[in-house]
Amino acid sequence: MLLLVVTIVIGCSQGPPPLKRAKVEGKVTVNGQPVPNGYIRFMALDPNGMNVSAVIKDGHYSVPAEQGPTKGKYRVEFNVPSAQKKMVPNDDVPGQFREEAPETMPAKYNSKSTIVHEIDADKAQVFDFPLTVP
Repeated sequence: MLLLVVTIVIGCSQGPPPLKRAKVEGKVTVNGQPVPNGYIRFMALDPNGMNVSAVIKDGHYSVPAEQGPTKGKYRVEFNVPSAQKKMVPNDDVPGQFREEAPETMPAKYNSKSTIVHEIDADKAQVFDFPLTVP
């Protein structure tokens, strides 16, 4: 009886195995030029997906497997802040201002992105994104 209880306790304490995650990397260009600084996000469309974000530096991004997305479909978003910052009212401290770098990408590449990719967690994924803006 004691052996049965110990077996059940040990089996329950281990929990489910960790979800398999994929390394994701690639290039991001705008009008043929590498994005100097920005962010890429993989937003899970499947209920068991894991949202992931990474920095874009000199046109490249990379997410290591241990931080990568799980298997499934993802909407891809891009943010590329302007190099020119401007002063805007600080909503947290009335009467004060803060620096903000305006977004340079149109909504079709960030909040309203329709770019979708399927992630296969069994192998590293390479996705290049040649974006165009007027």
